[in-house]
This record gives sequence, structure tokens and C-alpha cells, in this order.
Amino acid sequence: MIRTTERETPQGYRGMSRSTRLSVVAGVAVFLTLVSGVSFAAWTASSAKTATATTGAVALSTATAGGAGTISALGPFTYTATNQTVTKPITVRNTGSVEASVTSITISRTGTLAGGLIAVKFWAGTSSACAATTPVVSSTLAGGTVSLSSLNMTVASTASATLCASTTFTDSMSAQAGKTITATYAVNASAGTNWNTSDAAAIADRSFTQSIRALNAPSNMRCTTQAGWWGAWPEAIVSWSASTAPAGTTITYGVYFDNGTGPTLLRTVSGTSTTITAGDISSSGSITVIAIASNSTQSSPSTAVGLWYSNPWWGPGVSCAN
Repeated sequence: MIRTTERETPQGYRGMSRSTRLSVVAGVAVFLTLVSGVSFAAWTASSAKTATATTGAVALSTATAGGAGTISALGPFTYTATNQTVTKPITVRNTGSVEASVTSITISRTGTLAGGLIAVKFWAGTSSACAATTPVVSSTLAGGTVSLSSLNMTVASTASATLCASTTFTDSMSAQAGKTITATYAVNASAGTNWNTSDAAAIADRSFTQSIRALNAPSNMRCTTQAGWWGAWPEAIVSWSASTAPAGTTITYGVYFDNGTGPTLLRTVSGTSTTITAGDISSSGSITVIAIASNSTQSSPSTAVGLWYSNPWWGPGVSCAN
């Protein structure tokens, strides 16, 4: 007689083979976002034999390794009639430990010059020379966040890339003369879908000020009637107080006549007066003067001086209307 003995399997392990009663592998992923805006990701993984832990971070700065701001190089800048665009390279430095892609740039502004009057462009540069290339992202300094994803800028950990930026004044120099704008950029980047970071450079290193050359209009406009031969054929002498020339420039004055159809340039003079005769105009109207600096900056027009044109039988003449 053969005797058989069965060993009872504990209730909690019935139905499980020996191979499955091994350590169960567990993974925990924790995503932490710091108040500073720099995103970190940490994760741990363990098995029956080994346990490892790895930490990654996505972070960027537009300051150089030496701490110098590169966005701030866009100013101070003064727009003139012949110099209305400034282009500078922005260094995007990946200070994190994972590859990151540039996603957008956030623009804020203050000042008397409307941001919508300054056009901005961004493109991926191949060098600090910032030669024109495509694609180009266009916007203005009016403010808001502008997507840069179409530039396909990916920066490896500890590496850097060049984001080229230009600003262009698009309005009337005389209408905006003397106004200024201060803009602040913040370049944003991400790694994957959940890790996001923003420019860690100091605000002063991400800000720049631009202005429109100020040139005051001629002031104290005066008109004196001067009699011609034998009291006939009168002429009008128009004079004004000089405008202040910007440093390193000289000033001339454009003299404009308007008979109701719009101002027309009569002449440009270097002094602060001019004589208007019947050979200059053939109808009544007004004279305004605009100061023009040698760097092509122009002032707004002066106040108008009225002129009276007459043409009696002995011949035409011009006199002051006021």
C-alpha cells in the first residue's frame, strides 16, 4: 500500500505558481515644478535584482555663461529716418540636463511709444551674424506670447543656439518723435509634454529701451511784409526760432506752402528765415516749417503763418495775412 501525503497550499497563494511568487516590479514617476519656473522631473525604478534612480531638469537662460544679457543688446537704440531696423543675436543656453525645444517668447512693454508701431521678427540663426533665413516668425512689441515652434529649435543639454531678433519702426518719425518704449522678452522651452521652463536670466538682462529721435519743431513763427519797388509787389519774410540739433548733427529747414490742397515743399534753407514772393506762390495760403537734422531725422511741422496773394494791375505780390 502506497501512502500519499498532500501539502496544503496557504490560502493567499493558491492558484499562483512558484515563479510568480517573486518580487513585483514597481515604478513611480514624480513630476515637480519649482516656483522659479525651472521644471524638474525625477523618477525611480526597481526590480528583483537592482534598483536605480535618475533625475533630469529642463532649464534655459538667454544670458551668456559669463552672465551678460543678450536680449538687452537690442537697446538702447534710437530710430532715425535712415536707420529704422536693429538686428541682434539672442543666445539660448540650455542649462538643464535634458534636451529642450524653444516653444515661444513672451513680450511685455511699457512707455509712450505704442508697441504696435514696432514690428518684430524671429528666426533661427546659424551664426551671430544673423543672416536672413526662413522660416521667420513675425509679430510686434504690443505684448503677449508669440509661438516659435515653427522654428524647430532644439537645444541639447549644456549646449546653446542662436535666436535672431529684429525690431523695425513702422510709423511716422515726426509724429512719434521723442517717444520711447521698453520691452521685456522671456524665451520659453519644453521637454516632452509636461516639462516647461522660462528664461532664467534677470529681467534687466531681458529688457531693452528704444526711442524715436527727438527734434523739436521750429517755434516762434513770425511774418513781416516787405514792400517792393515804389511800394508795389510786396514780399513776405517768414522767420522762426531755431530747433535744437541732436548731438553730432546739423539742421536745415524745409519750407512748405499749403493753399488748401496739402503742403508742398517750396525750398530748403540753412538759416531761420525765408522770403516768399509772387514767384513762389500764385494763391493765398499758409507756410509751415519742418526742421531736418543731417541724420535725416525730421521734426513735426511748425505752427502755420498765413499769406495773402494779390494780383493788381501793376503786378502780383505776397503779404502777411495776420
